[in-house]
Amino acid sequence: MRLRSLTAAVYIRMLLLLIAFGSAAGGIAYVMARADIDRASDSSLRISANMLYALMQEELSESADTHFPNDLLSAEDRLAFRTGEQKRMFAVFRNGTDIVHSENAPPDAIIPRDPGLHTFGQDRWRSYGMDIPRYGLLIVVGERRADINQSLTSLVHEIVFPVNLLVVVSAFLLWNMLRNSLADMRRLNRQLDCRSFQDLDPLDPSHWSRELGGLIGALNTLFARVKAGIEHEQAFTDAAAHQLRTPLAAIRMHTELLARTMDLSGAQTIPLLKSIDQARSLTDSMLLLARLDATTASRTQFDVAELIGGILARQALLASQSGIAFSLDSDERTILTSDPALLETALSALIENAMTHAASGGIVEVRFYTILQGSLQFLRIDISDRGPGIPEASRADVFRRFYQLGNTPGMGSGLGLAIVARAIDRIGGTIELEGRSDGPGLTACIRIPRDCF
Repeated sequence: MRLRSLTAAVYIRMLLLLIAFGSAAGGIAYVMARADIDRASDSSLRISANMLYALMQEELSESADTHFPNDLLSAEDRLAFRTGEQKRMFAVFRNGTDIVHSENAPPDAIIPRDPGLHTFGQDRWRSYGMDIPRYGLLIVVGERRADINQSLTSLVHEIVFPVNLLVVVSAFLLWNMLRNSLADMRRLNRQLDCRSFQDLDPLDPSHWSRELGGLIGALNTLFARVKAGIEHEQAFTDAAAHQLRTPLAAIRMHTELLARTMDLSGAQTIPLLKSIDQARSLTDSMLLLARLDATTASRTQFDVAELIGGILARQALLASQSGIAFSLDSDERTILTSDPALLETALSALIENAMTHAASGGIVEVRFYTILQGSLQFLRIDISDRGPGIPEASRADVFRRFYQLGNTPGMGSGLGLAIVARAIDRIGGTIELEGRSDGPGLTACIRIPRDCF
């Protein structure tokens, strides 16, 4: 399911509102422009009629009641009118009779014979008739509606590009404004995304805008509830593990005392003692896992070779009894800034696990070196054994709590690799299991990113 974008949703709504407002403003402007052009056209028709009347003054001044000139407009007068008003027609009536008209004038029958403004004909002529009672004349000047509308169309074409440019610029500015306005939301998203699940400290409301106050308060309340729940669970697990250790120790002690008192053989007591030891191991693992969940990783400089050497030294006696040898290899001295206790916990568990699965007389190899992946630098620690290995399909599952393989030797608790994964995760690293290319066995690969150096 595709997630909705708040910025896009608000932007689309505001853009639609802007378009609706622009369309309404454009419609109103169009109506007003058309009304202004109609008024200007009507006024221009009046001016044209007066201009025709002025051109006739010379002929009219020479006329008499008994001799009225047949041609009120000379060729020069007609040329003067056409030069200024190319698309307009005119017609002059005397006592209702057409005495002169332009070449583009419509038929006399449809031309209004009344003074004032009129619209007539299929071509929708707009005309103005000026009455000259002194001479019994009616001067009619007209223009087609299509020619008037052409002026409006030209005006619209002249403003379409600036208006479109204005809309595009407004849309761009609106998008930037919304993104800037929602910058706090993106900052909150980044901050929450970078948090680990242990980081449940409340957010400071003073660092956020007032509009996010309710959300920040709700998040802080949620953090407090989750933190209280985790602390309650950790406290319960810790207490339960502590409480279990005492009766298990007492049971083991009484079992050994009973075996000596009743002179029981080892075959009769060993299974019971192993079960008690398994329960104690499980309890210790649960306690360690609970402490890892509650622990905050520290940052201390330490020598990785020295840390690994100490772990191998502590395991040397047990390794020699099992006929297992250790090999430590490094191409450089590495100083790491991280939590040595968490790394030691993970490496100790992995080395013990390798010793358990290594064949008798085998070797556990430990190697660490620096690698590059893209532009990032990592410290890689490999712990290898010659045991039966783990099927590739099960390598991710073994890091789950209480998961055990069917071919696991001994009676493990199923928490060893879960503890390793938890400790490595707390220091910001990753762990993977790989098969060996030079024969049977398994390699545990730990990668710690450069920002931990």
